[in-house]
Amino acid sequence: MTKLFRRSFLLLAVISLFVACEENAIRSDQLGTDGITQGKIKYDTIQNMRDASADTIDVAEAVRIGLTLPSGSTTPKSYYVLGSVKGFNAAFDPNYGNVSPIITNKINNRQMICYRMKSFKNSNFTDAAQLQIGDIIVVYGQIQNRYGAPQITQGGYLVTSDNPESGYKPGPRVALSETFNDGLGTFAVVNKQAASADVWQHVAATETAQGHMRANANINDAIEEAESWLVSPTMDLTVCKNGAKLTFSHYCFGSADNRDELIRVLVSKDGGANWQQLTLDETMWNNPKQKRFTSVSFDLTSIATANTQIAFAYKSTSTVALTWAVQNVRIGEPDEE
Repeated sequence: MTKLFRRSFLLLAVISLFVACEENAIRSDQLGTDGITQGKIKYDTIQNMRDASADTIDVAEAVRIGLTLPSGSTTPKSYYVLGSVKGFNAAFDPNYGNVSPIITNKINNRQMICYRMKSFKNSNFTDAAQLQIGDIIVVYGQIQNRYGAPQITQGGYLVTSDNPESGYKPGPRVALSETFNDGLGTFAVVNKQAASADVWQHVAATETAQGHMRANANINDAIEEAESWLVSPTMDLTVCKNGAKLTFSHYCFGSADNRDELIRVLVSKDGGANWQQLTLDETMWNNPKQKRFTSVSFDLTSIATANTQIAFAYKSTSTVALTWAVQNVRIGEPDEE
């Protein structure tokens, strides 16, 4: 009975640890101006953290990962680690352009050294003012167990900082970026009226062409009546402070008088409860006799919400089945000139 109890208790502890670790990743769209408090970090803390696809862990989680490693070993992957600069193990070295800050999570005082850290994009620091005590930063690098003391090992570099002297010029925030080069990605296919085979199919990349998603209801040389949507995940576009823009590339092969009823780009402000159609004017269409991708864009700023979705809605009739292909979908702030 005692052994059984110990095994049960151990299993419960392992499960609890696993669940806790799953919750430790901090979405970069949760970074905020109030610093690191109560384990929750809102979006605007680090205005330079623009890519909402990157998961960030805090110092406590980085320390935990480091302590699971054998002494002297390093993680095979790199992590985005968020923390506050508490001090310096080694000051700015103008000869090498690096610095070794000590970062903490400010909650339970977990801390670690970022050994010989470089500046943005792995460039050299040029001035000691670029990194100061109290700065909230994100560091990208491998975690090492330095004989019982976890650290970001040499090779790590600064990703973001709230220090105005850091010299970093932020890029645009991106809420969604999907090429469809390797498959569906984060999108899902929703069949409103199914055909005898999948209407949306992935076309693999070749040496000369990128992969994409393609819809067609001409199946086994027979036109079928169908409706199938390629739907994005729900996105919070309110994080796009400088406007929200949808861009993608597509082609539509074949002609139909009611093309705008068959090939539709839809947007929802309420997580898919209601949809509105975006207008594809003639300049956004390719030659219907050519399978050549055309790039199009829409300004979503006026309809951007915290629960935005888009859908590429394909429809065929019993007599008309166009071919529609889509790739390189991006939603976020406009690219800076």
